Amino acid sequence: MIALLLQADAALAQGGQQQQPAEPPAPRGDEAQPEAPPSSKPGLVDRLGDMIKDSVDSMSSTLKGTQRTLEDINKGTVDNLSRLPVTGFAVGRALCTRAENGAPDCRAASDRLCRDRGYKGGNSLEIQTAENCNPRVLIPGYQRKPGDCRTDNYVTRAGCN
Repeated sequence: MIALLLQADAALAQGGQQQQPAEPPAPRGDEAQPEAPPSSKPGLVDRLGDMIKDSVDSMSSTLKGTQRTLEDINKGTVDNLSRLPVTGFAVGRALCTRAENGAPDCRAASDRLCRDRGYKGGNSLEIQTAENCNPRVLIPGYQRKPGDCRTDNYVTRAGCN
């Protein structure tokens, strides 16, 4: 079997040598034309590299502008501070009211949580859900009935303005 493989390999090698095309004759010195450089078309990697470079340049300029603004604030040279968003955070627990459709309406709870901390109003950042039940459900053998428990939502963290 090995002998057959060796013979087949030798035959392929001989056949491969016979089928190779002859190289074209070299042009004479006076007929030689300079080859045009291959045109390079940017590929996917080149385009991704350009996109990354552009985004880094954009981020760099944004950070420089922010740094200048902060330096101006620290120096006290900014005339109109109202254009800067001044936001505080309130942490606590405020019960969300129920809307007519039964969904929790936490806007009033967020505002209440922020007003208690001295802000004008706010938006909820974190909400906690709890099931509040009638103490009867804790009695062994008690069969739960509709209306024994309700789900309440509380705003626990709010972004204030």
